[in-house]
Amino acid sequence: MTDSVKHLTQNDLANRWNKSVHTIERYRCEGNGPVYLKIGGKVMYRLVDIEAFEAKHRYESPKVSASQTKLNESGLKLHEAMKQLHEFT
Repeated sequence: MTDSVKHLTQNDLANRWNKSVHTIERYRCEGNGPVYLKIGGKVMYRLVDIEAFEAKHRYESPKVSASQTKLNESGLKLHEAMKQLHEFT
């Protein structure tokens, strides 16, 4: 049996991020927010989409996003691999 997909309302997401519902609406309207569903006129967010959005916007330092520090197949961080590449050229 598969687990059912967890959904959040705009209010749930606002509480999760400590933002107002208006801010969540603005993010959505400007295209800056996570993927959403609109079912019967009600906006809903899948928890998996929220978690993916949060992971994409996670930073390890002020100038380096977590996505830039993912390990490649050889175990090097992306910025370290790029540095090595430039040393060879």
